[in-house]
Amino acid sequence: MIRPGPPRSLGLALGVLASCLIHSAAASAAMRDPDTVPISLVDNRVFVHADVDGQGPFDFLVDTGAEVTSVSPALVKRLALPHVRDDRGGGAGEHQVSYSDVRVASVAVGKASFGPVEAPAFDLTELARIVGFRRLDGILGTELFRQDVVTIDPVRGLLTIEAASSFRPPRNAIGIPVTIEGVVAPNDNEGMPVFSGTVNGIAGTFEVDTGDRSGLTLFGPFWRAHQLDRTIGPTVTAMTGYGVGGPIRSIVGRPKTFTMAGLDVAPPVTRLSLQRGGSFTRSDHAGSIGMGVLRHFVVSFDYAHRMMWLVRRPHWAEADQYDRSGLWLALAGDHDLEVADVAAGSPAARAGMLVGDRIERIGAIHAGPDTLFELRRLLGQQGLPVVAVTTRRSGSAKTFQLALRDQITPAG
Repeated sequence: MIRPGPPRSLGLALGVLASCLIHSAAASAAMRDPDTVPISLVDNRVFVHADVDGQGPFDFLVDTGAEVTSVSPALVKRLALPHVRDDRGGGAGEHQVSYSDVRVASVAVGKASFGPVEAPAFDLTELARIVGFRRLDGILGTELFRQDVVTIDPVRGLLTIEAASSFRPPRNAIGIPVTIEGVVAPNDNEGMPVFSGTVNGIAGTFEVDTGDRSGLTLFGPFWRAHQLDRTIGPTVTAMTGYGVGGPIRSIVGRPKTFTMAGLDVAPPVTRLSLQRGGSFTRSDHAGSIGMGVLRHFVVSFDYAHRMMWLVRRPHWAEADQYDRSGLWLALAGDHDLEVADVAAGSPAARAGMLVGDRIERIGAIHAGPDTLFELRRLLGQQGLPVVAVTTRRSGSAKTFQLALRDQITPAG
């Protein structure tokens, strides 16, 4: 989720919006046949190849929670994108960050394109390092979804774009009515889908954020008002991600029930945000859902008809697992992994592991950038009682025996 600073003037914001809508509408009118392109699911996030100003392909994250499409400073330099202005903004992290707006003539995904746009160029280096992305050239935001229907099939690894006028949902699709915030007031989360749901029987409105790896995130004002920290079973306090503006810390647990517009969903791993600033502190919404929930469906975003369509995939009712070690592993340079966070009272903390420890091996798996996500899955695996973690600290090797345990209510 990315939230640039306030527009310099309402007229400018509306002018940019009108330009985007005109170009997107033209693309939709010209593209009657659905266009399908491959995607990659990296750490529960959707990546797609995109061309920028006729060059590429570049690796972009697909993010319904991003108000605008953004690019990396490295891409700005490579393409010599024209500078427009400097500003400040933020996202899920607590802090505002400086960025530059640049002018992008066009962004193309397959045969679909939009532009021109003014794109913020955020420094995404630390986000990519902490999350584990080897390459992150930018983030595709609301412009991708405004006029065309975008369908994401995480299991088959496909993204389909087609004109809203010709889209017909599958017969077995479940319709979730949504509002698209910002269509009337473009300064407020322009283009973000929001639906009505319940968590533990408590009603609220929830954002749909495909840029979020988690299942369910509850914002501070909502969960505190309903004291949900007392009703989501065993919990652990930990770093649960990293966004524009810094790390994300949360209380993590699992509610008894969660529904999306009346559809019962397997109770997801749930974050109670502890952020003191940023987008997770807003009080007008209960929270957001991410790919931890959506990856169990083929999901179509039909903004024109204010609908999100879900087709259940096999095993859609299986709940997601949560880490059983208390470690957050991150990239450290081009070849190594390091400990970025150790949850208090966790198996890793009790074993004596520290932030900054370099990881050499976990179990039989060598630690490196290519195995980071495999190791994260291993540390959440049920039925694994103990795992050996070999580290290097101050030049010396040491092996810890982690007695893994469920830190929250397990799935099932």
